[in-house]
Amino acid sequence: MVQASPAEAEESALEHQVAYRDYRAALIAQDFETALIYARKGHAFALRDLGLRNAQTGVLAYNLGAVSYRLERYRDGLPPLLEAEKTYAENYGLDSTKNLLPIRKLASTYEALGNWPEAERYSVRAIEIIEATQGRTAKEITEILMDLTQITQHLGEAKRMRSYANRALYNMHQGEDSNALAIGHAYISLTTAEIMLGDALAANKSLDRAIEIYESQMPPEDPRLLRLYAFAADTFDQTGRPGSARKYRRRINASEN
Repeated sequence: MVQASPAEAEESALEHQVAYRDYRAALIAQDFETALIYARKGHAFALRDLGLRNAQTGVLAYNLGAVSYRLERYRDGLPPLLEAEKTYAENYGLDSTKNLLPIRKLASTYEALGNWPEAERYSVRAIEIIEATQGRTAKEITEILMDLTQITQHLGEAKRMRSYANRALYNMHQGEDSNALAIGHAYISLTTAEIMLGDALAANKSLDRAIEIYESQMPPEDPRLLRLYAFAADTFDQTGRPGSARKYRRRINASEN
């Protein structure tokens, strides 16, 4: 069998590093198609030279999945992200915060693919890891909880949606201004969950609070506020407040004149 010379072996061992360098350069230039080419090369070279569960191979697998996601090639990005998840867990432990990279990207990928059960599962797993090191009210957890309200809305799981929205609101009230738009958005999610559950009284209360926050932060002609008025008009028609529904439709009409 022909043996590679030391120089050839060194060159081969460095190929994944060269590909990674070129990948980074393409990312900085925002040339994502080129970055994808080098991400594939780097991952393939690492598999060949370092093995499947090597930590560097895991990083390069993650890069391949992440740039595929950036290019909206979600199905292409799924296998390397799943590989990265396993490799990170094997190298750093199941509960390491380093695992958040592939886990959160998998949640986003499954969400983009409309695979809501897997999107929820990976989002919840990310929360568990963050809680262990940063506590239940960490800002990153609040962001994931808001994602979970959208995911569970797609699943039709109103009780879990309400639970995630309430928990997000609790976290926000620990550190946010009580009139912050993020809190208003959480109240809209809570309203939606309460409508799905048929709790008209609670839905009205949450929606009133959302409107109050939006009006305190936005001029009357802001499109976001007008969209909220349209949502409010439809909601109040459903929840037994036709007078309120008419009021918000008048405000929409006034903005158009």
